[in-house]
Amino acid sequence: IIILTGKRENTYNKVFSLLFFYYGGIVMNQYSYNGPVMEFGKCIANNWAGSTYAASEKKAKSNLAYQFKKNNNRMPASKITLPGELMVIN
Repeated sequence: IIILTGKRENTYNKVFSLLFFYYGGIVMNQYSYNGPVMEFGKCIANNWAGSTYAASEKKAKSNLAYQFKKNNNRMPASKITLPGELMVIN
């Protein structure tokens, strides 16, 4: 197990996601989000941006909600929703 922090972690995540672009024969699309973030129905961020690789839009929103929780010190059980539109980059 490799544990990296800071800038190395971000670089590692980018390289990792590029290397595993195909997962089990399923093409992974890159999704981008730029919009509001809701926590339990209350807007907590007006214009948050993130991107991820995922096999579906549903999984992409789940990944992005997880990213937001990790980057903003939210509890895992907090209900984060992204009401805006996802863009497919590739």
